[in-house]
Amino acid sequence: MTVRWRWTTSGFPGSPPSGRHRTLPATVATFNPVDVLHAPLLPQPPAVPAPLLDALAPRSALQGYLDTVIAVGAPEYTTASLVLQGDQVVAEAYRDGLGSESPLKGFSMSKSFANLLVGRLAARGVVAVDDALLLPGWDQDQRSLVTWDRSLRMSSGLRWHEAALGPDNDQGQMFYNTADPAAYAASKPLEVAPYSRFNYSSGDYMNVASALVRVPHWFDPGWDLGGPFSLEFAPDGGVPLLAEGVYLTTRGWAGMARLYMNGGRLGEQQILPDQWVTYSLTPSDTNYDYGAGLWLNRGQNLFPDLPPDVFAFIGSYDRYVVAVPAEDVVVVRFGFSHQPGDFDMERFVLNVLELVP
Repeated sequence: MTVRWRWTTSGFPGSPPSGRHRTLPATVATFNPVDVLHAPLLPQPPAVPAPLLDALAPRSALQGYLDTVIAVGAPEYTTASLVLQGDQVVAEAYRDGLGSESPLKGFSMSKSFANLLVGRLAARGVVAVDDALLLPGWDQDQRSLVTWDRSLRMSSGLRWHEAALGPDNDQGQMFYNTADPAAYAASKPLEVAPYSRFNYSSGDYMNVASALVRVPHWFDPGWDLGGPFSLEFAPDGGVPLLAEGVYLTTRGWAGMARLYMNGGRLGEQQILPDQWVTYSLTPSDTNYDYGAGLWLNRGQNLFPDLPPDVFAFIGSYDRYVVAVPAEDVVVVRFGFSHQPGDFDMERFVLNVLELVP
């Protein structure tokens, strides 16, 4: 496996990285905000046309459907998609300039990758989910109550407003208006008791990243999700931006979902303990639709027409990795939706399931 630290970010979200890279270990990294394309609202993915089902073999029908979704409207709507059945890629489609080896930014799907990294440490016995994060200065106040589990489940109780713009925009301030995102997140005071509420917070995951890098040998490269990946780092190069700065190929994102479907195994690799997977997919007391870094469909609130065992990684611009264990299928979609929900991912997955061989 090739692992690269990402030094610069340029171009548009989802584009192949165009900045410099260097292999481990990296000591300096620079984070520059990506440019955001402002596109019109996205037409919904087309329903599967009946003649297509009649005229083509099942695998060709699925490939034709993915190609159609890529072609709908302006090309920046859907930029990449992939369908994994079992351990096999059965269809994939890409906008011009992208391909199966292009690292794609997950934005908040990166939080699910953070779960994987913490799980690797838990497997080594150097981290337990009920351990306190104890970032510098936290032992002096009630932030000493904030644990790995409370942070992974976004139930830390720390003050945070997840907004990129506006008068109270912690997310925007942390990523785009401070030289030290880790210090910004760690400075937030305890507002309510831990476990008393769910509050979507990139700050919680920045704190997870800060605690992670304090663990000796926090990254071990002895595993492979199916392709190279990149991490964006804070300007000082010390803390990865695990709240939004992980890049994987479509195969890598699908492979990560596959291992959570398969008790932590991917091919011949036991990447995570089965107990960690069970923990990660257990609903939080504060939000039944969220586990420890993964979105859940247990109450069928996320995707009402999909089975309750479905789980997902979800990022900005309607970037999704949706795992359907009952069908042994993973569906990946990248693109540029202007507002959350502009792209009907549930309909897209249902259409894919109709066409899977």
